[in-house]
Amino acid sequence: MSGSSARSLDALTGLRFLAALHVVLFHFARPALEPAPVWLGNLVGAGYSAVGVFFVLSGFVLAWNYLDADGRMETGTRAFQAARLARVYPVYVLTFLLSAPPTIEASVADNGWLLAGAKLVVGGLLTLSLAQAWVPRLALYWNPPGWSVSVEAFFYALFPRLTRWLPRLGPARLGWALAVVWALGLAPPLAYLATRPDGPIPLDAHAWGPWLALMKFSPLARLPEFLLGVLLGWCFVRERSAGPARGSGAVFATVGLALLVAAGMAGEAVAYPLMHNALLAPASGLLVYGLARGGGWLGRWLAHPLMVRLGAASYALYLLQYPAGEAAARLERLLRPWVDLHTPWGWLGSVLALAVPTSLLVHHFVETPLRGRVRQALQPWVDAERGAVRSRPVAPGA
Repeated sequence: MSGSSARSLDALTGLRFLAALHVVLFHFARPALEPAPVWLGNLVGAGYSAVGVFFVLSGFVLAWNYLDADGRMETGTRAFQAARLARVYPVYVLTFLLSAPPTIEASVADNGWLLAGAKLVVGGLLTLSLAQAWVPRLALYWNPPGWSVSVEAFFYALFPRLTRWLPRLGPARLGWALAVVWALGLAPPLAYLATRPDGPIPLDAHAWGPWLALMKFSPLARLPEFLLGVLLGWCFVRERSAGPARGSGAVFATVGLALLVAAGMAGEAVAYPLMHNALLAPASGLLVYGLARGGGWLGRWLAHPLMVRLGAASYALYLLQYPAGEAAARLERLLRPWVDLHTPWGWLGSVLALAVPTSLLVHHFVETPLRGRVRQALQPWVDAERGAVRSRPVAPGA
């Protein structure tokens, strides 16, 4: 990889930290920001939309890493899936275990031991199998941020099959494909807004309804955001194969970031279902594409070694935020006689002081070493696919 490409990938790694931090602030910072200007509160309150940035970024990076200029996979399906499982599962299981005590305690308190036992078994099995997003009522049951990993697992399973039709698409149809994919992503929230199947519930981040949850968490409903990232990533691979890109991408990155910030600051002026799902996918795509091309000042800042280090640990940060919140609550009770942390800023500071350093430690001591061990354990399975491919008879004239 060239030095320019390495810096661009570093910038996307730094972006991952900003997106993860936005989600954490959405969950824990709003009480501290009540006296803040409305636009700042709105921006933090739109942190749920950062998950959409992750979906677009995921598709883009997978295309960058695994596709050639013709849109074909450069590795086998099993090798790809082994790499993905090794990437996400060790930290996922760790945070599942860390979330077990508060999940069990809350379930027993709400349901009693008998019903809680049934819910815990079903919810635990769905979560461990990365399937909880398919059951919206249980999507947030066990370590809530894990629902998006369940969605990503669906993307990973589908990615090798999706790449089979990319060579048929051709560059001439790429613009149309991007427009169609975005329209498909907008269809669920627009349909929800038009029909309001859950009745007159408030449409904000705290609202709950079975149809709203299906729209928010269903892997099929979120697939267009990922597909948009894949298409843009393939476009970038084609551009890179044709020679050095013209321009730094600074305009794309700046415009994409400006659109995301402006939409977040707008608050309730933008309908919540649209903000939650695909409305901002093109803005995310502009930001990611621009950073991949260098990103100008923004790319240089995100590629700073500190941002890259934090970005590398962002997956751990994202999944550790609720266990960190539980630990912060226990710390507050422990220190109450000497230090009052039971304030909005004390609460937020405690969560960040626990979550950020812990994520760096987990990335270094858990995620990185176990990634290699999981891939090594899955290597016989990967080799079996390679052997099967080598043993296939070659058709005459192939």
